[in-house]
Amino acid sequence: MTTDEKTLPPEALLTKISGFVSESRELLKSDSMMDMQGLEARVQDLCQLVLSLSQDDRVKYADKLQVLLGDIGKLGEEMASLRDAMADEIRSLSKHKKATVAYKVADATDGFGKRNEEN
Repeated sequence: MTTDEKTLPPEALLTKISGFVSESRELLKSDSMMDMQGLEARVQDLCQLVLSLSQDDRVKYADKLQVLLGDIGKLGEEMASLRDAMADEIRSLSKHKKATVAYKVADATDGFGKRNEEN
């Protein structure tokens, strides 16, 4: 969190974090790189800021914080899904490579693809 962000009112910080999460989800959908650095600290600072408010003011942010929590959860699920898909692809490539090597070995033992024409 930058020094400027520390002086932001909770509403502005919440809007900034929500925008960051939305932008990260869009980047993830387009297979672009995203930088998650600082998100955890920003959320912690927001929570501390909200906790320092009066009870009446805290209640105003409860629903908005729940929405943010849901959005962060969705981002996490989307990241996990992409990670799992990549892991499956990597495992598949490994099997493909094994199959390719096996076929090369089989071809090598069979005269490099030449058929035995003796019947």
